[in-house]
Amino acid sequence: MEKIRKKLCGICILAILIFFINCKERVSNGDSIYLEKREFLWVHKNQNIAHPKNLAPEAWNSFSGNALGLVPIADHDLWIRFPDAKLTKYENPALYIEIAVEKLLIYQGHNLVYTFNLSDYVFPHIVPLQKETKGYVYIRCRSNYKAFIGLDKEVKFLEHSDALVGLFSENIWRSFLTPVMFFLSFLFFGIYLLRKEITINIYFSLLLFSCAIIEGINGFIGYALRSYSDYISSIQYLNYLVCPLLLLLFLGEVFPRFFRNCFKVLFVLNIIIYGFYLIKNSSPELSYLNTELDFSIWMILQAFFILLSSIYVFIRDQFKYSLITLGLLSLVVAGAHDILVDMELLPYSYQIIHFGLWIGVISFSLFVFKYYLEMVRSIDLYNEQLITKNKELERLVAIDKDLMLAKELQKSLLSELEKGDTNLNIVSFNNSLHSIGGDYFDYVNDSMGNWGVLICDVAGHGISSAVVAAMSKMAFTATSPYIQYPAKVFNSMNRNLFGKNRGMFITASYLYIDTDTKILSYVNAGHPHFYVLRKSSPILLDFITKGRPLGIFADSEYSVGKLSLEEGDRLFLFTDGIPDLNNPTLGAFGEERLKQILWENRTEPFMNFHKIIQKELYSYSKGWKYQDDDVSYIMIEIK
Repeated sequence: MEKIRKKLCGICILAILIFFINCKERVSNGDSIYLEKREFLWVHKNQNIAHPKNLAPEAWNSFSGNALGLVPIADHDLWIRFPDAKLTKYENPALYIEIAVEKLLIYQGHNLVYTFNLSDYVFPHIVPLQKETKGYVYIRCRSNYKAFIGLDKEVKFLEHSDALVGLFSENIWRSFLTPVMFFLSFLFFGIYLLRKEITINIYFSLLLFSCAIIEGINGFIGYALRSYSDYISSIQYLNYLVCPLLLLLFLGEVFPRFFRNCFKVLFVLNIIIYGFYLIKNSSPELSYLNTELDFSIWMILQAFFILLSSIYVFIRDQFKYSLITLGLLSLVVAGAHDILVDMELLPYSYQIIHFGLWIGVISFSLFVFKYYLEMVRSIDLYNEQLITKNKELERLVAIDKDLMLAKELQKSLLSELEKGDTNLNIVSFNNSLHSIGGDYFDYVNDSMGNWGVLICDVAGHGISSAVVAAMSKMAFTATSPYIQYPAKVFNSMNRNLFGKNRGMFITASYLYIDTDTKILSYVNAGHPHFYVLRKSSPILLDFITKGRPLGIFADSEYSVGKLSLEEGDRLFLFTDGIPDLNNPTLGAFGEERLKQILWENRTEPFMNFHKIIQKELYSYSKGWKYQDDDVSYIMIEIK
């Protein structure tokens, strides 16, 4: 906040200095015609009077107030005269006219001394006169401008050399501002070429270029190039359209999206309205002055909308747009003042348009420099982040490759998904939450055709769980000599896993099936119970024994349960990932829903039964989208 205040104070001090040096532009010395007796006469164009001797002496009228021009009368020329007695004091006298709208015949007495036949010319005239007095200077003004006809701003007698030197010296700050704006324009264009993605620079460069043309052509330079005034005037007046268009493009790159869209609409409206007025004022010949007059009201309305938008954004964005707001304020106030002076609604005492341009250029330049530096810093930071992200991505790709390999390795740890013999069929299913998971199942058979079936669930999921699951595989493999003793299997696995799993406990269920006696022995280590679907039973059978999870305690006791199996029995073992499946509408899958699905489809052929369960789980979780844990199950059918 303190930096902003200092910045604004510095700009205001500079603005005040420029104002006092620059804004009151007058050619010094000389005798003002406004202090002489000034008279006018209206003459219809059909009379075709081109010489003062043909004018009626008694028809002249005096100007009221401080004026040398009037509101036009259709199809009439305005004749102006004032005495030339003061010319005798000058060695090489000249008449200085700041603005004369538009075509002129100037007589000293009855001698024609100056002819000017160009339209839309608003630059100074310096007319050489004779030292000897001839009585009056007569000026015939012929204009298509509908707002004003006659002489405007400063009109005076003075030395010819003083007029030229004075015109140059009084425009020195304007002449200085022009190359500064050209320099900044090319500078920002060069910056744009370095960073083409920062389009604000190209719009600001073009805006400065347009302002430099408007500012440079005025005053002394416009007078010096009067022989090319047809081209100069066209360039000047078209820039009155181009400049606000470029300002809208520039602001569109700066302001938030809503105002950006508003500026786009204004951009299109500017072209349409200016084009309409060009066509309207092109008969019988094009009149830029009338077009500018018609366009001025729209420009004032548009300028104040832009200013209010800037103030609103300035307040809402905690002074982020302070320089833009200051620049727009100076441009709008100076531009509106210039337009209102041209419309004779304000007196012509100070010409502050150049003062406004100075402040606008300084404010916008500081903003764009700051914007560019912040953008470059952000791009550099983004590039650094991108490099870091690329390295991270390379690392993740390498990890992903390792995970794919780990997934394949984990598949090799799991038993086949389908297995069986003449006594039973086994099918299994596994879907890990991540590439690899902590669910593990295995089944082995001995030389007598008996089967041992294990299902494990390591706490958590992901890589760490998969590592512990692999350890469980090794621990189970070590129990192969005594798979017929379920309690001994878990005691051995618990001893091998204790102290090695870093606190990640393992729940498990182990079943031993004696195919001769059809006796099922089972133990449980904190794992969900298993279900039995029996043809002779009217309900779903539920079996569990108590036991601590594996790998947590050094000594754990596991009780063994017994169950006589019947032909056609189907056993269903699962991990808690199934009841934990989620649905955004229905909630958790739950064991009751699982039991219902198992019971309703108990008569289906075994493999079809297996597919139905998979489909139900997949559908409920919306294609595993709402899976929160690894999902595994084993189904066994007794033949």
